[in-house]
Amino acid sequence: MKRNPIYPQKSITMTIIMLLFFVSQATAQEDFQIKWSMDNTQAGVSSHINFSPYDATLAGGINSNALNGGYGFTNAIIAAYVVRPWPIPFSNARYMEFKFSANSFKYNISSLSFRLKRSPTGSKNFKVRSSVDNFISDLTSSTLPAINTFYSFSLPVGYNNLSDGTFSFRIYGYNTSDNSGTTWFDEIIINGQVLAIVLPIDLTYFKAEKSEENVMLSWETAWEKNSKEFIVERSADLKEFEAIGTLKAAGEATGRMQYEFIDDNPLTGANYYRLRMKDRDDSFSFSKTLDVITDAPESPILVVPNPASPEKITISGQNIDPNLLSLTNLSGNTISFRFEPIQGNSIDLYPENPLVSGLYFLTYQKNGRKEHVKILVP
Repeated sequence: MKRNPIYPQKSITMTIIMLLFFVSQATAQEDFQIKWSMDNTQAGVSSHINFSPYDATLAGGINSNALNGGYGFTNAIIAAYVVRPWPIPFSNARYMEFKFSANSFKYNISSLSFRLKRSPTGSKNFKVRSSVDNFISDLTSSTLPAINTFYSFSLPVGYNNLSDGTFSFRIYGYNTSDNSGTTWFDEIIINGQVLAIVLPIDLTYFKAEKSEENVMLSWETAWEKNSKEFIVERSADLKEFEAIGTLKAAGEATGRMQYEFIDDNPLTGANYYRLRMKDRDDSFSFSKTLDVITDAPESPILVVPNPASPEKITISGQNIDPNLLSLTNLSGNTISFRFEPIQGNSIDLYPENPLVSGLYFLTYQKNGRKEHVKILVP
């Protein structure tokens, strides 16, 4: 007699679990949209609680367009934000930025869309860049051929499985006829999907406070999943960061966890701090950056006059060893110089070549401490 096969209960249970797993994965992501309508406000709104939009911001100087407080209505969907001036050649310093923070879950971004219009002397060209590669490459570079006409743009992107706490993209306008030209911004939209994957760390706050001659850093997490460590990084100029300490993370935590770190040897002047939050698979994201200003324990180095001459920089201070001085530009390139002590506690520095106009950093490192002085050359 032929018997029907008998499946153990465990096998049936595992089959059901696997089926539920695949069903949940198929429905695990939810669509989201973040929108800046620019309807008399620069505030953004999100369709999903996972995201908190920042207000849209203009970089590279003020908006000199006074029309209706900066808003226009002709052919806009309700209203549009009107900006001027724009540069003639492209400049990475002049742009509109649209930014949001992610609260709890990983996410994908599938497209960016926006509407642009220009006046007769407005910016004929524009570029779009994103924070994914630190605004280095163009997502698109296009034109606004006709005047007083709104053009709609939709850019498909494939930013998947993002875990960074913030995302932003920038629209750069350029190629104008004169400073009176305007560009209109309307209906800025980010589309994507929220994933059912909890971010490794939910940072509820990050603080940096001066405590006598030290700097106290403190932060709290609401939960952690597969977290490995926190790397405390510090910078003097927001360009080059160095690790100054590491704290082990909780790994798995569903409650609030507090952490503290003391920088007992801060830089003189500006100190910029951030956390590199590292997962067990060595992926990481950054916290926001905080700044703390510390005073020199001894007489600081002074540059007099400042702005300084392109050919000579005069500094003064107590017992300065000129061999411990270094001079760099904004790009971090070291500039060679010779020096001559003069009367009192002053020293003249002569750059190898006359300095071009711009901002420079003079660094004095002694006994494990660094002192930084900004020098402006007109």
